[in-house]
Amino acid sequence: PFMPVNCAGLTETLLESELFGHVKGAFTGAASDRKGLFEAADKGTLFLDEIGDMAPSSQAKLLRVIEDGAVVPVGSNKPTMVDVRVISATNQDLPKLIEEKKFRQDLYFRIKGVNISLPALRERVEDIPELVDYFLQEAAAEVGSSVAGITEAAQAALCSYDWPGNVRQLRNIIRTMVVMCDRDKLDVQDIPPEITQRRQLTDGSRPAAVLGD
Repeated sequence: PFMPVNCAGLTETLLESELFGHVKGAFTGAASDRKGLFEAADKGTLFLDEIGDMAPSSQAKLLRVIEDGAVVPVGSNKPTMVDVRVISATNQDLPKLIEEKKFRQDLYFRIKGVNISLPALRERVEDIPELVDYFLQEAAAEVGSSVAGITEAAQAALCSYDWPGNVRQLRNIIRTMVVMCDRDKLDVQDIPPEITQRRQLTDGSRPAAVLGD
């Protein structure tokens, strides 16, 4: 099994319940026992997204589970043994958070087995055409569009944008372009204004004062 969880999307109490499970009556609304994601991912993988946003107390409990392989549900004192591979991701600077006492150093060294750093999309422009092609086909199939390609001019425009929202932003922009396009190829005119205007300002082809228009 592969079980993902967004650590930034849940409160501390809900995250611990999601990860470790809970017993009936552990907190308001806990009407029955519930297994956590660690148990659900036994003999599989647990993906902790945005681990840098996890509360310190939850970090301590996570470290204990990773070290001992024993999960104790919220409101219980009975451990359950699990065998789980943990993969974590973050857009935070964890060493900096450690210096600021916001992330446990012992947990950092425990989860840092194999480290993969994924550069921002603006730092790997060569990936954009392939991603555009993939997202174009995905969006066309999803909405039933006949769009089957993109012009060189539009491709160049997308490659020159800095993509502050990275791959998620690119995917949404391509989907918007596909939905609005009534031809068989995406062109510059299909690129949303938020992209073209920012490019023009960055290139210096329009005065900064126009930003407020």
